[in-house]
Amino acid sequence: MKKLLFILFIALGPLVSAQTLHDFATVEFSPAIRKLGVFSSAMPSKVVDLKVVHMDKSQMDILSFFQEVQDMEKLGWEVTSQDVVSLDKGVHMYIWSMRKAKP
Repeated sequence: MKKLLFILFIALGPLVSAQTLHDFATVEFSPAIRKLGVFSSAMPSKVVDLKVVHMDKSQMDILSFFQEVQDMEKLGWEVTSQDVVSLDKGVHMYIWSMRKAKP
């Protein structure tokens, strides 16, 4: 019996001890300041001023936020949390955290 357990331990040991490492990212959007930011451990950060992109059509800003999340999902990123944080009176920020297994 001890020999069988030892063989199983040797055979399955690498599977149990192997952990998947991840890259992490956040996609952040504030309707009040109309900026979209992407910050990641795997790619360069970017901040987009949506006032320039959509001019007076601020209702389009949230669609840019969702599109950015969907584009990252197509690249293998997975949304792990969705938060809305109050920064100041009337100013809040959507922060969606994402992760992707390291290659």
